[in-house]
Amino acid sequence: MKYISILSILFVTLISGCSGSAISTISLENSNHHVVIGNTVLANKLQFSHSKTQRNDGYLHASVEVMNKTDVTISLNYHFYWYDANGLEINHSPSASQTLIINPHQVLLLQGLAPNTAATQYRIVVGETYN
Repeated sequence: MKYISILSILFVTLISGCSGSAISTISLENSNHHVVIGNTVLANKLQFSHSKTQRNDGYLHASVEVMNKTDVTISLNYHFYWYDANGLEINHSPSASQTLIINPHQVLLLQGLAPNTAATQYRIVVGETYN
C-alpha cells in the first residue's frame, strides 16, 4: 500500500512539474482561429485581439492585432499555419516565418495569406527571439 501511495505522489509531482513547460494556447474571438505561444512568460507580455479573416480572389487572408503590454521592446517571430475544411494542414514553405520588433505598448498587425484557396482556418505560432 505504501508503494502505491509513493507512486501516486511521484506521478502527481511529475505532472505538476511538467505543466510549467506546456504550450499556452490563447483563443481569439472565433474558435477556429488560434494564436499559440510557446511559453507562459511570453503569453503574459502580449495581448491579441481583433482576429479577422476575409477572402481575396479565393485566398484566405488572416490578420490579428498584437500588443506589447510591457515597458521593454520584444523581438518576436511568428508563423501562419493553414488548414482546410477537414482540419488538415495545407503544405507551406518552411521559410515563411516572420520576425518583428514590437516596442513597449505598441500595437502591430500580424497578417498572412493562405498558400492556396483550400484554406478555411489558420493558426499563428508566436515565439520570442533572443539576440
